[in-house]
Amino acid sequence: MSVPPHYRAQLPDRPPTPFDLAERAEFERLIDDSLPRVQDSAEKWRNGLAAFITLVTTGFVIKGRDVVGDMPVGWRIAVTTLVALGLASSVIGLWQALAAQAGGRSLTLTLADVHERYGSVRALRVAAARHAGARLDIARAAVAAGLLCLLAGVGLTWWAPAPTTAGSPPAYLKVEHDSTATCGILRSADGGMLRLTVAGAHSAAVIPMARVSNLSVVAACG
Repeated sequence: MSVPPHYRAQLPDRPPTPFDLAERAEFERLIDDSLPRVQDSAEKWRNGLAAFITLVTTGFVIKGRDVVGDMPVGWRIAVTTLVALGLASSVIGLWQALAAQAGGRSLTLTLADVHERYGSVRALRVAAARHAGARLDIARAAVAAGLLCLLAGVGLTWWAPAPTTAGSPPAYLKVEHDSTATCGILRSADGGMLRLTVAGAHSAAVIPMARVSNLSVVAACG
């Protein structure tokens, strides 16, 4: 039985040149170094992400309530949601970088299993490097999304409307002095003088502090 021509082994058109052999050797070294290089890069990402998450979390826990405490409820929910999404994405990125650096889940394989699944140990190393590289790409994308969410949250804190005290009655100061009492809104207290804005008076009432016998804050001047 004759073998069809396209199934017959054919010799190359020319023997490999020194350049071809050098390229082949360089490619072999690249394969051998691929997994360590990916894991080394993942380790750097893991360390940087861990420090970043610690810094952001600590700052948000310490200052978060002071920053969002006076915001309207809608703005507070938006800022909290963005910060939570940013931290969650950063944690996902940290987890993926850790998995890429550590090699993912452990495999129990015999040499026969390696040959059956991958064909060779070198092919197994290439597959592990590609898998680690894919995890590292996911980590980078998660970090980018987390940073965008955190920056958006910070931006909302800048643009949130300032707290308003509209509708709250002003506090009045009642000053007892010289056997009388003066009640009004405090304008200043400097140079040994108290200056009050008194209803019905065009100019401020000026009271020397040395003559003051008592001060009290009242809701209204009766």
